[in-house]
Amino acid sequence: MSNSYLSKNLDSLKKVEPALFEKIVSLNASSNYEVTRSKSGSPTLSRIDNQGKKSQIYSNYDPASEAIRYLKSLKIDESLNFIVIGLGLGYQVFEIVRSATSQTKIYIFEKDLELFALALREVDFSIIWEHPGVRLFVDANPLTLEALLEPEQTNFALNDYCVVKQKSLVDVDLEYYGILLGEIEKYFNETRINLKTQSIHSKLYFKNIFSNLNDFLGSPGIKSLRNSLPDIPAIVCSAGPSLDKNIQLLKTARKRFFLISVGTALKPLLYNGLKPDVVVSIDPDEQTINSFEFATEIDEFWLLYNSAVPNAIPKLFHNHKLVFDLEVYLAEWLSKYTNEKGSLGKISSVAHSAVTFAQYIGNSPIILVGQDLSFFNQRQHCLHSFYHEEHMDQVSRLHPLPYWDHKKYSGFGPNLTTSTDMFGETIFSTQAMESYNHIFTRNIEGDHIVINATEGGMPITGAQNLSLREAIYMHCKKLIQVELIPDEIHEENKEEHYNSLRDPVLMQNQILQNIADQLDAIKAKYLTSNTLNSDDKILFVAEMEKINASILKNKETVFLLQGYDFEGFSNWYRSNNKILRKKELSRGIDLLDEEFERDRNYFEVLVESVKYLMTNFKNFLSL
Repeated sequence: MSNSYLSKNLDSLKKVEPALFEKIVSLNASSNYEVTRSKSGSPTLSRIDNQGKKSQIYSNYDPASEAIRYLKSLKIDESLNFIVIGLGLGYQVFEIVRSATSQTKIYIFEKDLELFALALREVDFSIIWEHPGVRLFVDANPLTLEALLEPEQTNFALNDYCVVKQKSLVDVDLEYYGILLGEIEKYFNETRINLKTQSIHSKLYFKNIFSNLNDFLGSPGIKSLRNSLPDIPAIVCSAGPSLDKNIQLLKTARKRFFLISVGTALKPLLYNGLKPDVVVSIDPDEQTINSFEFATEIDEFWLLYNSAVPNAIPKLFHNHKLVFDLEVYLAEWLSKYTNEKGSLGKISSVAHSAVTFAQYIGNSPIILVGQDLSFFNQRQHCLHSFYHEEHMDQVSRLHPLPYWDHKKYSGFGPNLTTSTDMFGETIFSTQAMESYNHIFTRNIEGDHIVINATEGGMPITGAQNLSLREAIYMHCKKLIQVELIPDEIHEENKEEHYNSLRDPVLMQNQILQNIADQLDAIKAKYLTSNTLNSDDKILFVAEMEKINASILKNKETVFLLQGYDFEGFSNWYRSNNKILRKKELSRGIDLLDEEFERDRNYFEVLVESVKYLMTNFKNFLSL
């Protein structure tokens, strides 16, 4: 034991992790572990169970070499970020730090506070504390990881990460570490899905937001509706295949609950003579419009939408349309200079939006139907939904409906997953639907009772499971007469919002014009010829570095440009990180061609993004 190690480690810990220092400073070293010397001379660790039996955590021969061999098998040289499960005496982390760059992030999770207190007495952790990317979490609650992981959420999702396990420590507390690993995987799977959605849809988001600006500014927001329908039972209807078996039951009790429909469930409901109180739409794809192609008295129910939807949808609803704020930067920027409509927080699916809205207006209980989150006979949607109808149009004797269901199901390929339904039977789902399930689970809390009356599909943790008949019988006993009455938006208010946007738009347009002029100059100097010599490439890279520094002076401009071409900026970010890593690990290496290729691609991204924003801001000013 070395008291000098303890004092030194505690001094460093107090600087880098003050909250952890407070937890650990008064703890005794664990009596469940014993430190001895290995044959190589370095400390090794064994665990003593309740019967006094010892089991080795590290090798008795050479723990450091053991860690090196394990890390080589993980190919850590190819990884930028790490999540370490089980710190112990830190051998694996020492090796990661030695091969890491200053950009590397190393998140370490250790369950046992007393084991950590023991390690502080036996090992000098200086090299670990000194690395700027190290974060240490001891005895962290696995179910509250979001706040811990959020600072590097995008980095870990875009650049990926390597999981490093101290298996012998993980086995000691398999339940804790199992939950921890599961929550980490869920969190970053959800992040990857969200980032993939942004990459695919970012340009479409901007197109729709600009197209919807007039409708959006002229529609009342949800802000005035918070808790406006307290304790009114609500049914949130999705378009899963289970809806077919109980949609008629909704009809028999229709006047005893508030009905919120996702867009895809609207046609099935109307086909069966059911009109919702609210229909929700958030998806930006043009095919979303197909769920709204119908002939009916449209103003008999409300449209709840955000500004990402195709403009044809809010155009259908002349008076009854409600808006909520969208977490896309352009929408946030517009709201900043006009007025906030009210937020539903982070949402990932239309069903999640519908449930969150029911919570927002105070509905309880909230009864879910058609929320299968899985396939039934390789079918993902109910009868009469748009997705079902598109197959019906293709059905023939040679290609019956099951053929088309199978074809669409097979298209999910590696994204297909298996799970267990509420009856213990194996079901098939997708990574996205499992992520949505996790989001539902995370948001079922507070005073809002949530009942899953889907009668099939993937169970949702935290929701009560009842048949729809039972849920209606128990909770929808009284006739209800409710109406949403949001604050009205008057034309003069809309004009006021336009005026308040004028100066910020003028300022951004001037900034963008300056960037466009710089880009034109760079193009004239370096990109009019098909061949460039090394000196020209060096100058081009330097010019791009200058223009990047210029853009970074205005955060609003940065976020607007990034928001439009999310994939383009993400590609630059990944390429730049790889180049910086190579430079730091291999000093003197010539990476000019890689830098030129990175910036050549980035140049095209900037040109298109600047041009798009300027065009649309000028269109706005012309109004």
